[in-house]
Amino acid sequence: MKGEGDTINRAELSGMEKGLAMFLVSSIGITNTIGRVLCGIVSSIPGMNALFINNTALTLGGAATILSGISMSITYQYAYAIIFGLSIACFASLRSIIIVDLMGLDNLTNAFGLLLLFQGISAAIGSPIAGAFMDATGSYDASFYLSGTLILVSAILCYPLNRVNRWEKRRAAELSAGL
Repeated sequence: MKGEGDTINRAELSGMEKGLAMFLVSSIGITNTIGRVLCGIVSSIPGMNALFINNTALTLGGAATILSGISMSITYQYAYAIIFGLSIACFASLRSIIIVDLMGLDNLTNAFGLLLLFQGISAAIGSPIAGAFMDATGSYDASFYLSGTLILVSAILCYPLNRVNRWEKRRAAELSAGL
């Protein structure tokens, strides 16, 4: 929903120098790269659940995005950029693992394709919606509130997936044992 240009434009509208505003996006990219490595390391620890790590990170990223408009100070905005970059990295790096955990290796290609389809649709419509909010309100704040809320809702919807997956596997085993 939120495009990189929205971050720069929002920072510039609040009076941040263009060079500093442009480095906000670089900060997201740098911390995203670091976050992907860290998520890979953390998820490989025995007993760690990739879906829980992902959901926690999405919750943090969504909440940070919602709260990103509290202050437009340089320090606050860079803190937001770092938190957002690190948290969204988990989704990017763990999605294949989560798909295999939930759907099985046999369904990875189809499930991953569907996931990318929906991500593509949201990416295609997100920026125009953010622009419409900007045009309607004169501020990017509504776009960040909506984006953060959608990220947070996606995390909340994913919290019960492990339990649902266990229930489905148990039910399938019971059905196959009964037949």
